[in-house]
Amino acid sequence: MPDPILLASNAALDYHIDWSAHRSSHCINTGWRVLPFWVVLHVWRGKYHCHFDAARPGQPVVAGPGELLVVPAAIRHALTFDPGTTADGLHLDFRLHQNLDVFSLYRVPSLIAGEHATRVGGAVEALTATLARQDNGVAGLVARHAAAYRFLEETLAVSQPLPERERRLIGIERLQPALRLINQRLDQPQRVEDLARHCSLSRNRFSALFKKTLGVNPKAYIDQQRLKQAMSLLVNGEASIAEIAERLGYCDPFHFSKRFKNITGESPRDYRHKIRKTLFR
Repeated sequence: MPDPILLASNAALDYHIDWSAHRSSHCINTGWRVLPFWVVLHVWRGKYHCHFDAARPGQPVVAGPGELLVVPAAIRHALTFDPGTTADGLHLDFRLHQNLDVFSLYRVPSLIAGEHATRVGGAVEALTATLARQDNGVAGLVARHAAAYRFLEETLAVSQPLPERERRLIGIERLQPALRLINQRLDQPQRVEDLARHCSLSRNRFSALFKKTLGVNPKAYIDQQRLKQAMSLLVNGEASIAEIAERLGYCDPFHFSKRFKNITGESPRDYRHKIRKTLFR
C-alpha cells in the first residue's frame, strides 16, 4: 500500500544539511549538547557511544563498525568514542511544508545494525561522499538531491510509522497560512487571533489543531523556531550575539541569552565555541 504521506497533493518535501563529514577520523568527545538537527553517524572503525540525559533514561547506545547511530533533533546528548574511530557524519533534517519533521512521523531506531545497516550505511556513505566533492554544477546538485532522498527512503524503510502521522499531515496542510506567516515574520510578535484568522479558524479551534499537529502551542512553537535559527546562526555565521538577538526579534541580548541557556544549558557564546569544536572534519 502506498505511504499516505506520498498521497498528499501538496506535501512539499524539503531537506537541509547543516554539516557533513566523509570517513573522518577527527573525532571529539562532545560533552552535553543540544542540536537543532538530527545527528547520524555511520561507523567504519572503532565505536561511538551516545549518552542521553535524564529525559531519556537507559544505557548508552553504542554503534560499532558498519552500524549507525541516530540522535533526534533537540535531544540533549553527549557523544564519546573509542580511540581510532572513523565515521561518516551528518547533521540534517527533512521537512514537509517546511515545518513538519518527517522523522517525527516515525519511530526511528537509535541504533541501526545488521542487514538494515548495510543499506542505510551505504546511503550515508554516498551522501557524505557527494557532499565532500562540493560540485556546484547541475550534475552535482542532482547527485546531492538523489543521495539525500535515497538516505531518507532507506531510513524510513527501517523505521516504524506512528499511528498519528496521517492526522498530523492533514493538520499541517490546514495550518499552512499561519506557519508561512510565522516563518516570514520570525522577528515580530504574533497574536494567536491573527494566526487563526489566516487559517479561517476560531482561536480555540486553531490552538487545539496546532497543539495536536505540532505538539506545542503557537507561542512555544515560535520560540522553538527562533532558538533553532539562533543555533544555526551561532555555529555557521559570524554575527554577534546582539545581532542574532535583534534579527530574531528578542527585546535585548540579555533576554535572548537567558532563553537560550534555559533550553540548551549554555550561553550563546559558550554554545558557539563548543559546537564548532565538536564538528570533526
